[in-house]
Amino acid sequence: MIYFSMINLSLNKQLDIIVPNTNRALATVLKEASPKELETISKDKDLKSIIGSLLKESSQNSLSDKTLLELVKNNPTLKDLGNVSSTVKELLNTLKSEKNPLPIETALKKFLVDIKELSEPVLKDKIQNSGIFLESKLKNVQNPQVELKNLLISLETNIAKSEIPSVKLLAQNIKELLASPTLKEATNSAILEPLKDEKAPLAQGQKETKSSLVQLAKGVENIVSKLNEQLRSADVITTKGFEKQLAKVEHLIAPKMLSDENFKPAPLGDALQRLNAQMEQSQQLLQNTKPEVKGLFDAFVKIIESLKVIEQESPTPKTALEALLGKKIPQEIRTAVDVLKTVVEKADPVFSKETAAIIPKLSHFSAPQKLSVEEGVKEILSQDLKAVLLKAGEEISKSSHPNQTEILKNVDKLLLQIDYFQLLSHLSNSSSLYLPFSWDSLEEGNINIKKDKEDKFYCDIDLKLKEYGEIKLKLALYEENQINIHIYSDSAEFKEIVKENIASLRSALIESQITPREIRIFDTPKKGVVSPYGVQERQIDMGFEIKV
Repeated sequence: MIYFSMINLSLNKQLDIIVPNTNRALATVLKEASPKELETISKDKDLKSIIGSLLKESSQNSLSDKTLLELVKNNPTLKDLGNVSSTVKELLNTLKSEKNPLPIETALKKFLVDIKELSEPVLKDKIQNSGIFLESKLKNVQNPQVELKNLLISLETNIAKSEIPSVKLLAQNIKELLASPTLKEATNSAILEPLKDEKAPLAQGQKETKSSLVQLAKGVENIVSKLNEQLRSADVITTKGFEKQLAKVEHLIAPKMLSDENFKPAPLGDALQRLNAQMEQSQQLLQNTKPEVKGLFDAFVKIIESLKVIEQESPTPKTALEALLGKKIPQEIRTAVDVLKTVVEKADPVFSKETAAIIPKLSHFSAPQKLSVEEGVKEILSQDLKAVLLKAGEEISKSSHPNQTEILKNVDKLLLQIDYFQLLSHLSNSSSLYLPFSWDSLEEGNINIKKDKEDKFYCDIDLKLKEYGEIKLKLALYEENQINIHIYSDSAEFKEIVKENIASLRSALIESQITPREIRIFDTPKKGVVSPYGVQERQIDMGFEIKV
């Protein structure tokens, strides 16, 4: 199940793109705006001042930004751009006629993934490299050596109190690595030099730098290898799998899950059985002589048996929940879970979740190229769709390809579409995205993600489907894992499909440890789009909630 925190998008206004000569979407709007609209935007300022103010002022408080946002949304040229995946397909069809495939063809095929083959990591990668965040990524390039330095300092702090001899030796290895000249002198203050020609010979100083990065990468690889060796010999209660299963049990007995809509005895019983099976493999638990720990196994067996009886004797989730609460089973589970968490917390620090979280980040730097700032920039430029298109457009314009005009036309259109979403993101102070995948049933589609000061995330998904027309989904994620889903559609057939699959949706959310607080279906508002968020919540009582 895909949810907002997975994507990890920066929602800050960091795109330095709002100038007519670099953002053609803005240039189009300004060209087609009426004198009155331009007057509203400019407030009697010259164009240079207009653009300067747009870069500095917050869109939430700026009348100019809001006015310009409306012009962007209603601009006929931009409204007729179509969806990105269709443009990519058109460009690929044009490129297919070439006898010698161009590099851009491979890049586009790799980028355009069918929705049926979509997974969480793939979607995250496509969004990050959609072109929308190119300038932001380049602006915020950090020296990877500084990141490695901070990771090693954190790791050294985490394992400082370890009683395992081999881990104490590992701590010494980390100290030596931090004392190396490369990490000791690592800083973000240096200004990045322009990327040099890959074919140019390396100067002596550069060769030494490259050599030092190779040695540094080997040192990181050695540390990661030793850490993984420790984790392989770890007791089961210190593993990530045990932590996840424990968290799943906690989620299923959370107060907001103990409701008629969300509670089912089977998933809870299954989660407890899996946790109990893992406990039976733990030498730390089996050899622990403390009374509260010794009684854990008996407690879990008793709880699991009680759940089986409830499931057999209760025909509905409501009666099962009443029986569960009547026997005070949630309290018994919480008591057992608290004992388990105490045992886990007292394990050697090398097995802590903080240490476990550092390992994959360290692994990233076990290759020398990952420690080079220049290589990091090259990687961004080689994977980001906008960067690839800009490079391809320049190369094709200088070539003698027979389909040069048609290819450049589609490259230009794609770049304009990306500019459009960048402009929307900036003016609305959010992340406005196209759907970065192929879907035959889709005519148009985009996503808009916002985050408020209280760490609530709002996501609007606007779709235009060939068969069901316009569909709007509004999602609100709060308190880390609580979600509201509002669905707007005028298609009776689509609404029926949603109702038939609502139970599967709830189960998938719960399986991903997300609590569905409400799932509502509405008719599409006739005048404007009604927001289900904030003060307008009272305006959407005409919907109905699906309960299962």
